[in-house]
Amino acid sequence: MSTKQEGMEQPLEEHEQAARSFMASHAQIVWRVSADGTVDDAPLWRAYTGQGEEEVRGLGWLEAVHPDDRERMMYTWRDALVTLRACETSYRLRRSDGSYGTFAVRAVPLFEQDGRVREWVGVSTDITAHQRLEDELRASEERFRLTFEQAAVGIAHVGFDGRWLLVNPKLCNIVGYAEEELLAQTLHAVLMPDDLSTAFTDAQRLITGEQQTYARELRFQRKDGVLVWVNLTVTLVRNQAGWPLYFLAIAEDVTARKQAEQQRQLNQLKDQFILHMNHELRTPLTSLLGSLDLLRMQQGRLDAASQAQFLETAISSCGELLQLVNSVLDALTITEQMIPPQGEEIAVASLVRDVLEHLDPGEEQVDRLSLDIPDRLTVWANEQLLRQVLRNLLSNAFKYCPKPAPVVVSAVQIDQDEREAHFAPSVCIGVQDAGPGIPPEELPLLFQQFTRLKRDLSGQAGGSGLGLYISKRFVEAMGGRIWVESPGINRQGSRFCVLLPGRPSSPGTTGA
Repeated sequence: MSTKQEGMEQPLEEHEQAARSFMASHAQIVWRVSADGTVDDAPLWRAYTGQGEEEVRGLGWLEAVHPDDRERMMYTWRDALVTLRACETSYRLRRSDGSYGTFAVRAVPLFEQDGRVREWVGVSTDITAHQRLEDELRASEERFRLTFEQAAVGIAHVGFDGRWLLVNPKLCNIVGYAEEELLAQTLHAVLMPDDLSTAFTDAQRLITGEQQTYARELRFQRKDGVLVWVNLTVTLVRNQAGWPLYFLAIAEDVTARKQAEQQRQLNQLKDQFILHMNHELRTPLTSLLGSLDLLRMQQGRLDAASQAQFLETAISSCGELLQLVNSVLDALTITEQMIPPQGEEIAVASLVRDVLEHLDPGEEQVDRLSLDIPDRLTVWANEQLLRQVLRNLLSNAFKYCPKPAPVVVSAVQIDQDEREAHFAPSVCIGVQDAGPGIPPEELPLLFQQFTRLKRDLSGQAGGSGLGLYISKRFVEAMGGRIWVESPGINRQGSRFCVLLPGRPSSPGTTGA
């Protein structure tokens, strides 16, 4: 090779390297081919693919197209040559380093004045990065779809009106609805009414930004009417500007766990009940048997006063046994949904005095009782049920209130603007004692079955642990509610409150 030739080839190589650098940075190849579709030369194509001038001529440029794309590319190109229409397609093109990039291609024919095709002009645009993003997006969407459809928990998108926007198969399985059936409903339709206010409050806090997410154990009602417990976790999805889009809800069926917990609690209550009743029954039975045995053994040797004392003890023990048995029977006969009892107008003060007279021993309690009840104040209730509620509350008050501290029974009519919206004009009856009070941590347990305070388990106070449970159910059956207020401080005692209608709000309130 001569020095002159070497001098000419060096600029050519530099020019070719510069062209390749330009192609790599601009990612576009502009090319021109003859009317019949054959290539004479394509410098930019050669610069990208590394093919020589002879290699691209004719249909040689196809060698740089990925083997899997050549047949499709050739079919599209020949169709364009026949129809003389613009050609658009994509293919993978081999770079000069042997790797492949993905290109979008568009070629159009240029015509002479007589309508004949003069040549074709095309642009091949490197869309490798864009294609990679699309592939990653498709893969991400597929992963989300599989996760969504095969998740072991219920997943849903929920609108601000509560409508299901998107639900997965597991959620449909939890609530027992087909997907199309569920999408026609709202979240509120499957929630139990008692849980609605809590759900609304939590949703509002998410919207206002007070909290980012919440999780609660709530009840869903299946299509077949069966209740299921779910651990519902909800978050609010927002766009990049911070505007709320929809709620993302995840529901885990925890019914089996809740049932196991309830069964465990029932077993504990049963064991606790047996333990309590064993003590409570033995005490009066021992006293009863002891008194009767002494009467039998000392028959004819006891004076009248001693015989009367032993008989009184036996009768009192029988009364305690009867009260225990009645409490157990009352608890067993209370159903989950009690039929509203027959109601009547009852003078509160008169009924309280009558209940007090029948307490044992009545004489000692009269002096300790302080009544703050208007004589004409009445409630609408069932006398038998209200009598038992008052008997339970007064018995507890006198049991725990140290002598001679008073027990105060008050009643007041609640004004229209103070009462709760779902009650008719109401009367609040309060029983206040000055006893040891109730620890705050034990207040939520007070109205449950077989519940007794820790202090009672080791103290002298007896009881079945059913009185307050029965009282709560009786008050609710009469359309009212009962609660307790206590600071848990000794000698500040507790105040039990019973809220009952002052008169029937509708004919249905009177009961059957």
